[in-house]
Amino acid sequence: MTISVTGIGSISSNCKTPNELLDAAVSSSIVTNRVRINTVNGKIEIPVCSIDDNELTDKKFTSFRKLDRTARLAAYAAHNAWIDSGLDKYDIDMNKVAVIIGTSRGPVGKWEETYNRQCAKIKQLPSLAASGTIASISGSISQLINASGPSFTISSTCSSSASAIALGASMVESGNCDAVLVGGVESVINESVINVMRSAGLIGKDSIPDRTCKPFDTNRNGLVVGEGAGFLVLESLAHANKRNFNPLVRIAGWNTGLSQAGKVGVQLSGESFAKCIKKSLSMSDLKSTDIDYINAHGTGTKLNDLCESNAINLVDELSNVPLSSLKPITGHCLGASPALEAILSIKSITNSIAPQTTNLLEQDPKINLNLIKGKALEKSINNVLSTSLGFWGNHASIIFSKIK
Repeated sequence: MTISVTGIGSISSNCKTPNELLDAAVSSSIVTNRVRINTVNGKIEIPVCSIDDNELTDKKFTSFRKLDRTARLAAYAAHNAWIDSGLDKYDIDMNKVAVIIGTSRGPVGKWEETYNRQCAKIKQLPSLAASGTIASISGSISQLINASGPSFTISSTCSSSASAIALGASMVESGNCDAVLVGGVESVINESVINVMRSAGLIGKDSIPDRTCKPFDTNRNGLVVGEGAGFLVLESLAHANKRNFNPLVRIAGWNTGLSQAGKVGVQLSGESFAKCIKKSLSMSDLKSTDIDYINAHGTGTKLNDLCESNAINLVDELSNVPLSSLKPITGHCLGASPALEAILSIKSITNSIAPQTTNLLEQDPKINLNLIKGKALEKSINNVLSTSLGFWGNHASIIFSKIK
């Protein structure tokens, strides 16, 4: 069965649509909308989405105003993806529509609100009992589109939304669902989370904030935390054809896994991650030489970038494929990053362009990859490999392909 993508929607720093996301990546438009977070070692600037309640004015969004920011970002992107798919105007059996959402940290704003009320001995809000649950994200989105099928929020750290996409594709393939709204969301504008990540040595530094995240560069020293949401609508190609709808692309192959590399999850040899990539290629019936572009995880941390490079080098001829990372543009949106990168992968196919890695000035000699530098690569793109890594060794590999 061919799994097709019929709708996409996204929001990230300074980008409110998939088209804006592609434009920002191609033009190297670094975010300017930031908030400052206090940490024990000084303030950190976090790129954030420019969205407020005024953009969720429709009555269907009323309930989201009392939910966590993660749910509101998810609502914006998920609703746009659903509209983009045209399923809002199609008589579909909503009992066979699923919603699967990936997130690393969940509704941390509501958890913090609950804790602060407890410490201040302020009466707890009854609504926090439901809005503080991880399932509040998937549950609210299911209710938003009136879906009555399976609904759940999953977490596999920074590969969360890739896991959601893979699971959604499997549910369509099995025939259990006619359509699945899948994606990811993350919003960690939170001192506790940022302090923890800084203490772990993950967050980078640079005298010029826009230059902080520099994947695969010799001088990379850490990531920039971002926030955002990305969603895709998945259907079988037969189901899309039945309603005379032209899909954007198909998902040719996918695989998820975990390396036994402890809680940090970085297996420098890249062996486990390479197996994951090979399995997705095998499922797709494609060879490494068929891949036209790799949208890499590329966080800008020393170990993660090296692990990913080593993994790709273990897959025959894959290191010759043009590759780039989106994270200097969006920041690392944790569990939402794979969904945003999936959307950029799709736009690369439909627009015949592979964005460059912004901030890559001097390629690390240990990184043996065909990195796209300086400017975007304009070429016909039929197949894109999107890769993801996360804490506890989680990893994922998804291949998007043009429908011929």
